[in-house]
Amino acid sequence: MFALLIVRSIPSKAQPPYCTMERRDTEYFNCVDSLKLGTPWVPPSKDCCEYIQIDNMACFCKGANRLFSAVFDQNKLFKISHACGDLLVPGSYCGSKYH
Repeated sequence: MFALLIVRSIPSKAQPPYCTMERRDTEYFNCVDSLKLGTPWVPPSKDCCEYIQIDNMACFCKGANRLFSAVFDQNKLFKISHACGDLLVPGSYCGSKYH
């Protein structure tokens, strides 16, 4: 018996798009109120969630480095993930913290 399996590639939001500095800056700009260092937690805006849901925070996390930590609170990255639909799975690496 011969079976032919045809698999169609369907783009999904889990496949990260090309991550540019401009894209990252746009994501940070839309989420800045939720990320500010030394301020109380503010839930992310609808725009923030929409931008980071596109690639499940892959681009967002890629830019979370030492320079990021000087301005933004890395601990809030996981709060944003949760508030926007649990975008990071357990074991995810985002900045210097593990989820």
